[in-house]
Amino acid sequence: MHFKSGKVLPLHFLLFLTVHILISCSDVTTSEKAQTNDTLLIAPILEEIDSVTPGAPVFPMLNNENAEAFLLDFLEKNPQRKLLLTTRLGSLKVRLFDDTPLHTANFLMLIQREYFDGTEFTRVVRAFVVQGGNNDSETEELKRLVIGNYKLREEISSKHIHRKGALAMARQYENNPEKESSAYDFYFVHGRTFNEPQLLAIEREHEMKISPAHRELYYNTGGAPHLDGQHTVFGEIYEGLDVLDKMAAVKTDASNWPDDPLIMEISIIHE
Repeated sequence: MHFKSGKVLPLHFLLFLTVHILISCSDVTTSEKAQTNDTLLIAPILEEIDSVTPGAPVFPMLNNENAEAFLLDFLEKNPQRKLLLTTRLGSLKVRLFDDTPLHTANFLMLIQREYFDGTEFTRVVRAFVVQGGNNDSETEELKRLVIGNYKLREEISSKHIHRKGALAMARQYENNPEKESSAYDFYFVHGRTFNEPQLLAIEREHEMKISPAHRELYYNTGGAPHLDGQHTVFGEIYEGLDVLDKMAAVKTDASNWPDDPLIMEISIIHE
């Protein structure tokens, strides 16, 4: 297990944890009663967490039933599409796509709720991906309890490929025929360049077809073509690919976790 050092849990998260434990340990005779008690006790805590300033929005606890409608409504009210991600190795700028509304809205919402700030990139594989968003520290586990447990409907498009700098969501492969995305776990494609025989081999192995235009990108820019059609790509780095190279080059342990923590901060660029 990997945990961040020196991170003190905010008071409202400790309060939430205490309530959560009390609910779990209470003498409840039916699951329906437990769910009712959970909603009644957690609701004011959620309001405290998300209403840091007067007039700040109050977010519902998301699940697979309410997440899509909430995110589509959230997107209409939040037109920003550019982000700034900063690590100790520098900053890069990201553009989110309009035609992946659920993934774009979800990422914007998590940034607004400061979910990613202080989290680590937990999987770095040079010439493949730099991945983060799903730390197993107590802080992130508590944040996910507050925000909710849900998946995102896939928004895979042949227009958006896994070229170098692409931003995509991770997903489970087992028992997930719909290719639903994780709500929290994202990655940037670092990738590598490919020649024609290599692309032909990928097409045969994965039963896919790479267009001439995309072939040129994989020849010259590089990426991870075997992931096309498997994950939703919903954004791209438009400035700072050199920083991505630095991130992909860090030393890691046997599980691909950086030896020296690669901590991120993400903010919305207002233009």
